[in-house]
Amino acid sequence: MKGAVETMIGIVFMTFMVVLGTGYIIASLNTQNAQQYHAAVIAELESSDMADSVVKSCEEKALENGYKNLDIQKVVGDHAAYAKVTLKYEYTIPLLNMLLEHEIVGYAR
Repeated sequence: MKGAVETMIGIVFMTFMVVLGTGYIIASLNTQNAQQYHAAVIAELESSDMADSVVKSCEEKALENGYKNLDIQKVVGDHAAYAKVTLKYEYTIPLLNMLLEHEIVGYAR
């Protein structure tokens, strides 16, 4: 009888760890998708020479894709123009009821 109880406790613990690990993997995949989207936005801005229509289109598309906010700040310096691109997204782990807001910052030249 003692062996059966220990086995059940072990199975419950392993099941909990599998579910928790799956939650972390899903959160990691969401972060990876956000990084890829951020890189795609920077590439699109650089290829369009930071056109206003592209900036507006990227910001609208980010909201459609479920990201919290995409902020593109164009800066014109003495030698060149560049844009600061900030993408905010939610990092969630449902089992732990964890909801954090992360952001990725990059520059398009």
